[in-house]
Amino acid sequence: MRNDLHGIIYTLHSETALRELVEHRNSASIPFGGRYRLIDFALSAMVNAGIRDVGVIMERDYQSLLDHLSNGADWGLARRSGGLRLLPPFGLPDAHSGHFSGCMEALRSVRSYIQDDIPQGADIVLCAADWAGNIDLNRAVELHRRTGAEITAVCSEGYGDFAHHRLVVDDDGFARRLVFSEGGPGPGLFSREIYIIKRDLLLELMDYCSDSDHSHFHRDALAHYLAEGGRIAVCEHNQYARRITSVRDYFDASMELIQPQVMAELFPADGLPIRTKERAEASTYYSDTAVVRSSLVADGCYIEGELDSCILFRGVRVAKGAKLKNCVLMQDTVVEAGAELRCVIADKDCVVTENCFLAGSERLPLVIPKGEKV
Repeated sequence: MRNDLHGIIYTLHSETALRELVEHRNSASIPFGGRYRLIDFALSAMVNAGIRDVGVIMERDYQSLLDHLSNGADWGLARRSGGLRLLPPFGLPDAHSGHFSGCMEALRSVRSYIQDDIPQGADIVLCAADWAGNIDLNRAVELHRRTGAEITAVCSEGYGDFAHHRLVVDDDGFARRLVFSEGGPGPGLFSREIYIIKRDLLLELMDYCSDSDHSHFHRDALAHYLAEGGRIAVCEHNQYARRITSVRDYFDASMELIQPQVMAELFPADGLPIRTKERAEASTYYSDTAVVRSSLVADGCYIEGELDSCILFRGVRVAKGAKLKNCVLMQDTVVEAGAELRCVIADKDCVVTENCFLAGSERLPLVIPKGEKV
């Protein structure tokens, strides 16, 4: 356990391109991989690095996140002192709309937590919670300490098609230039938006942004830090990790999870575990009419139909004669007899009626909202 390391996860407003997936939740609590939520990956990375004090900054639509995280016991964070701290958006002026305009404004809303509960000289691991990956923060922390850096960033080769930030690394392994909101390939390395930063420096940058009425971490705080002669150490993570900012991202990541190599990198048999809320369920039942190919099926399901390259969460029922291909069905969804689904994402508690035919495409999967009957 590291007393000089503290974690802050921010679960801010969700991308509009996630559409129906964030009607009743924020992106951090989107179900993924048959039993997980997206926040599990960030939280597990911190716990696997020995961090036992983690604050989660929340904004809107956080009820499902509260239900999932509870007191943090499933991550070993249920403690009398420290542990998991849930930080709702109440540290704002009365006239505030409740919507953070950027990460720095969100951090300012929990300034008392950072200033009073995190000791001077400590390092803070700051990250978003809208990605799926198994990132070894121990490597980043070791680099941070060895180089004496004030800020260390986790970056990857490659790029994201969405707007993202890139750090241009010099020969000494430090970045002194940041490319903002780059879409597609570009110079430098793709920022995973995971940073280790000195607590006192973070407070200084928060004060700077507050005084100058700025609210963004990259284009305001980091740009100011670099302009003043600062440098950022860079730790590369080039195994599988995907940020999920749209329905298509979610669908692609789910289909990639079926691939053995991706599964092995996300959930290595002898590596760092991804922890989640434990639930006791009966084993899944497969009838003699069930046909299952290249699929992930959680406990507690009842399968009589055909599955091809699908992911099913717990409690899903697929009746005899139903045929599903490239689908993601969340908890307690029911597919009745004779229904046929292709490239469909069904949220929790949906019902697809008898002989119904639904089809999306890999580029534009069809989403059934939570609790709908079609």
